[in-house]
Amino acid sequence: MLIAFFFGHGVWPRAECVKLLDEEVVPVCAPGVMEQTDVNDPLALTRMILLQVSTRPEAWHDWFEAQNLYTEHSYHGPRFDTFYMALRAARAGCGVALVPRFLAQEELDEGKLVIPWPFSLNSQDAYYMAYPEHMADLHKVKSFTEWIKARL
Repeated sequence: MLIAFFFGHGVWPRAECVKLLDEEVVPVCAPGVMEQTDVNDPLALTRMILLQVSTRPEAWHDWFEAQNLYTEHSYHGPRFDTFYMALRAARAGCGVALVPRFLAQEELDEGKLVIPWPFSLNSQDAYYMAYPEHMADLHKVKSFTEWIKARL
């Protein structure tokens, strides 16, 4: 049996794709970083180090553009391979990361991270689960997909 999880448009040849959740990205940083910078508009974030995620090179550019803003700094900053690594760097006070809210929610709730500017960007893509079309009626596939959906 092959079941895959992916982020994208929800189309995969010869596969059933089940949408799991949408993605909302937010800027996050350590509370101490906020004390060092007066954030009175989104461009104030460019005075911080913008932590980049290599799989989303346009993320900061898109976030600023969605607010009708442009900055030459949207591509500057250290790059990390994963959101997890960018979150850890943000929590350590290394800068501000742009990440899916659901990945940062627990640390936001605990006050370990804060949102320095209250604009979130809803992605055009989403998270999906996919499996081969010919396996859709298998009991173990149905059971697993229902188990996943029940946990969302």
